[in-house]
Amino acid sequence: MGLLLLMGAWTIAASFIPQNAASAEAVAAWRAANPGLLQVVDTLGLHDAFASIPYVALGVFLALCTAVCAWQRTGVARRRARTLRDATAGAGAVGASSPDLEVALVPGLSEERALQVAADTLRHLGVPTVRRGQALVSVSPWWSVWGTAVFHWALVAIIVTIALAGLVRAEGQMGVAVGQSRPDQPESYGQLTAGPWYRWESVERFIRVDDFDLDYQAGGVSRGPTPTVSVVDADGEVLASRIVYPNHILRYGALSIYPVDYGLSAVIAMFDSSGAEMGRTVQLLDFDGMSPDGTSPVSEIGLYGSDGQVLNRLIVSVPLDSAEEGFLGRVPEVRRARFIILGADGSPISDEVIEPGQRVELPAGGALELLGVDYYARLQLVDDPSIPLLYAAGVIAMIGLGIATLARQMIITAQVERDADQSRLAVRMRLWRIHSTSRSEIEDELRRALGAAEGSA
Repeated sequence: MGLLLLMGAWTIAASFIPQNAASAEAVAAWRAANPGLLQVVDTLGLHDAFASIPYVALGVFLALCTAVCAWQRTGVARRRARTLRDATAGAGAVGASSPDLEVALVPGLSEERALQVAADTLRHLGVPTVRRGQALVSVSPWWSVWGTAVFHWALVAIIVTIALAGLVRAEGQMGVAVGQSRPDQPESYGQLTAGPWYRWESVERFIRVDDFDLDYQAGGVSRGPTPTVSVVDADGEVLASRIVYPNHILRYGALSIYPVDYGLSAVIAMFDSSGAEMGRTVQLLDFDGMSPDGTSPVSEIGLYGSDGQVLNRLIVSVPLDSAEEGFLGRVPEVRRARFIILGADGSPISDEVIEPGQRVELPAGGALELLGVDYYARLQLVDDPSIPLLYAAGVIAMIGLGIATLARQMIITAQVERDADQSRLAVRMRLWRIHSTSRSEIEDELRRALGAAEGSA
């Protein structure tokens, strides 16, 4: 519990501090605003909170403690399960052991009647029994004692899986225009982190955005800008498809796709001096309130000559519609794009605004044509083979916890034994876990129902 509390406190502290893996700019801004905390934060490594030495040490120690606890509980469960199986087979050692409780029976009470009263009393206490010869027996199933051990081993599996997930996990952001398919490969990502054991050569799929709704309504609630995303194979066959918005993600195997943001896209075709199309590209544009058009390109486009040298640079933007509050973050009513062509040295050459179907001539010959303006979706892709294992371990942990919490673990046998002076009910009990009653209550109720001291009522 102490380790869990420490790790919880560490996680809460880390949630208030920008992490290096998320945003270097946010980390720099936070450090500039909090100079008095820098020594503590740097010493503890809180900018890399979940990879820092103190956090990793806590996690390793927690895993070791949980494994030791699970091993101890496994030994206890094994011994108890053996006792339960022996008892199920024929009362076993419990039946042969000395009684835990002896109740002197009312004089004249027959053995059959005594066993019937004892069975009714135990059933009233939530302990059903079966008749086995001249004895009453209540034995829990052998699996009832394994709940705690299974729960703890599942916790160990969860901790180990989380620790190893970073080695086989790939996560990053990809911008995909409406109607565009991009291969799920490193060159398609704007931001990407991948573990050393992740194998890109085994990934043969494409990510496609089929549609984009600026204000999607679901269940009477606005979900905001929402793309429809598909995962397709190399032949174009759809493997999975879904409208994605927060808490409604697309899953395909170990791959999960989340929406992050959106912007605009411009599809551009390039023609040579003879008018033959040389290729197409998609320029992604983010909304930018500081830009005179309201958008700015994610990256510039280089125009190369036959010798591989950069001849010109192309900067594309889309002029947005505006209102009193500023630019409107949507496709403009008139779809146009602004093409700014610069020389290799950055000197301006031309600046034109064109509509789809129109062209801009290039200084070295050839032309660029605007084919269309639409939306693009920035998606977060997480390919983590450990996620199914985490779900499986979580389900197993819940099953184990349910068994440990709800299942009874007990053996009770009762039979009438006689000697020269007195008949008595001999009860032998192993009450490892029982919720409906207790040892003292069983003793009190059996004495009240059968004991000679209580009269014959």
